[in-house]
Amino acid sequence: MKNKKNYDIRTIFMEMELELIRSMKRNLSRHEEEELKQGFKFEQWQSAKLRDLERFRRENIEIIGEYSKPIEEVIHHTLVETYEESQNNVNEFIKEIKNEYVDNVFVRLPGDLEPITPPVESEPMKDMVEEVIENVRIWQEAPTPRDEVFFRTNDNKFNALMETVEKDFNKANSAVLRRMDDIYRQTIFKAQVNYNTGSVGLDKAIDMAIGDFLEKGIDAITYSDGKKVNIASYAEMALRTANHRAYLMGEGKKRQEMGLSLVVVSAHATACELCVPWQGKVLIDDVYSGGSKEDGDYPLLSTAMEKGLMHPNCRHNLNTYFPGITTLPKVPDMEGVEENYKREQQQRHIERQIRKYKRLAEGSIDKQNQKKYKGKTKEWQEIMREHLKENPQLRRAYSREQNKISVVKVENNDILSSKEWLKSEFSNEKKFNKHIEKHLVEYGDITPEEYLNTARNLLAEPLSEDVEGFLGDVNFVFKYRKSTNDFAIGRADGKISTLFKPNEKLKYWEEQVELFKNKEV
Repeated sequence: MKNKKNYDIRTIFMEMELELIRSMKRNLSRHEEEELKQGFKFEQWQSAKLRDLERFRRENIEIIGEYSKPIEEVIHHTLVETYEESQNNVNEFIKEIKNEYVDNVFVRLPGDLEPITPPVESEPMKDMVEEVIENVRIWQEAPTPRDEVFFRTNDNKFNALMETVEKDFNKANSAVLRRMDDIYRQTIFKAQVNYNTGSVGLDKAIDMAIGDFLEKGIDAITYSDGKKVNIASYAEMALRTANHRAYLMGEGKKRQEMGLSLVVVSAHATACELCVPWQGKVLIDDVYSGGSKEDGDYPLLSTAMEKGLMHPNCRHNLNTYFPGITTLPKVPDMEGVEENYKREQQQRHIERQIRKYKRLAEGSIDKQNQKKYKGKTKEWQEIMREHLKENPQLRRAYSREQNKISVVKVENNDILSSKEWLKSEFSNEKKFNKHIEKHLVEYGDITPEEYLNTARNLLAEPLSEDVEGFLGDVNFVFKYRKSTNDFAIGRADGKISTLFKPNEKLKYWEEQVELFKNKEV
């Protein structure tokens, strides 16, 4: 199954998660310097933060709202494209069978005469040839299916799948809002306990209070067994599973239109223990293609699924099987499969550690903690490099380590200095006004329009000794002008994300390069 998505659901949710973490960080640290100057009292800070809860909630609703449309588009485009592509795959496969085994080898069709079949050595092969001819005839009469009721039923099932997935993601977003409210309240009261010990300042007290949350991320989803799951991991699993199901539905629909029900399970070197017994096996598809036990001496797909095949996150496919024609996939050595699976799971663990420390670095208020967690991020990135060096059969998936959203796939780096940035805007007026309120003072006596033009000009300016820039792993544009200490980010959809003067100047820029530069560009 090919993956042609321009969007990646995991990175969308990871970016949304980071935006929510930044929102919490802003709200917890807001006005802190002024309070310290005037004489700090923790009770006053705590009361102020509880009063700020409504503002925090409104910010989070706005953040989630900005991501709702991209999420809906991902779901729609991914599932519809997969459903249509899978049907086309079966059509193309039948064409290949016709061209190779009917037109060129076994059968000639002279005008309107009956097919002429030259002698073949085995009766099963002769039967198979005749079956192929019949199925080709049926395919040529498509797109009208033989069973209109089945045709409608499959499309209805697919539409129901789409609706269910969209509802599940809406529920997930609501769960995220509730979880962020809970974390905000818990952090305020946990910070009080930490601060009252007298051994730490406010920044570290807050970081201690929020540490567990930052380690796990927004674990707003609870499975039936009580296990809590990070929202980005859940989103990836949910869409991958739905996408897989859409693929199976599409192929199954076409197979039943043509009277085919035999499938063969794909095989790969990192299969889990549930799927290993079924790799390379021929099955009767009684789930998606309308097959039955009478179709041959093979196990039913429903039986295999009851025993774990096609589980959530499963990467196995079902390919149309023609006895005597289809070559069965080579099944990897059992011992090697188990070992590769363990190594791949170790890679997933390392990826989780990298994401965890990036969240901690992003959400920590204390400068020492920020530095510590950035160092831990680099340590785990080095562990990843060593792990992949020792296991060349594995591939590094940078998108699983990063926290930025991919909106548009570009073919080259022209976007780094595109003149289109000169016409760019912030994503909405409210976000622009917030930037004016927070950052305009850094630029002296200039107007909001001049501030906007500064961002546009920097994003459009060619790279030079003074202006540095790079594409993030998901095509966000990062630019920095040394002479004026201006830092800007442009989103992959052409909107301006931010412009400000970092306090740490060049050091800040170097950290962004290390954290976000796409190593594959």
